[in-house]
Amino acid sequence: MIDLSGSKVLVTGGNGFFGKAICKAVESRGATAISFSSEQCNILDLYGLIQFMEDTRPDYCIHAAGYNGGIEFNRMYPADILYSNTVMALNIHHACEYLGVKKLISITTSCAYPDTGMELLKEEDFWNGQPNPTIRPHGIAKRVLQTASEAYREQYDFNSAAVCVTNLYGPYDTFDLVRTKVVGALIRKFVEAKLDEDDSVECWGTGAPMREFMYVDDAAEAVVQALEKYEDSSKVLNIGTGKDITIKELVDNIVEIVEYEGDVDWNTDKPDGQMKKLLDTTRMKEFVNLSPIDVKEGLEKTIKWYQANKELADAKA
Repeated sequence: MIDLSGSKVLVTGGNGFFGKAICKAVESRGATAISFSSEQCNILDLYGLIQFMEDTRPDYCIHAAGYNGGIEFNRMYPADILYSNTVMALNIHHACEYLGVKKLISITTSCAYPDTGMELLKEEDFWNGQPNPTIRPHGIAKRVLQTASEAYREQYDFNSAAVCVTNLYGPYDTFDLVRTKVVGALIRKFVEAKLDEDDSVECWGTGAPMREFMYVDDAAEAVVQALEKYEDSSKVLNIGTGKDITIKELVDNIVEIVEYEGDVDWNTDKPDGQMKKLLDTTRMKEFVNLSPIDVKEGLEKTIKWYQANKELADAKA
């Protein structure tokens, strides 16, 4: 097990939603978390990234940066999503190996798994099919992280591994309706409908798809524990709660917490996406000691934060 105390850990995307939580978890170990803005360092520029890392000299790295959004964002910008995430994946591996970083943990997502109708997404099935068409460019790009981990270990003996994190939510998430994902979009819709006294709220699809949701602080803690303990570059490590709910159940929870009294209109002309995505967390328990909070408690925390910071949250793209 790696002792992070006194070390420097570079967290790409460290100023973002997930990155902030990872930085907090890193610093709870007595380590220094290094983050940067896109003005300070652009990960798409390999030489600029190397220069920044030469100046800051991190001991370890967690790659949490990404360019993504919900189904509509994936429909609008598939080429940008594919290009940006693929180049970032390769650049961070190359820079870390070149500069002698001791270990790199990269974060991929459940969208990289094949859409084959499996009840549980197991690590050994990661490559057994194509990602869902609605998010395929993002899923393919995120698969590069695991491939790069394996390739850089094979050629350079570089210590790198990838973890696959489920759907996240929590304070500081993106609530922009184009960029955000399902939880952020639904929270914003119902909070605004409550404020405006709207008679109804439109929700996409049928409400039937099953999804797993993990509170951001729990996921961040799991990722840092993976940095400390997980070193298998040949296989991703799933990080999730092991529990899923329907989108309708998610909506019902949000409606109850917000105390919205209008109708919910399901627009079945809009896509459901993949019908079930639940990560098998059996292997995770070998490396990560965690008791995730339940969805309702996490939603209560998130909605309370959003209501108190709505203007700031809505302005974040």
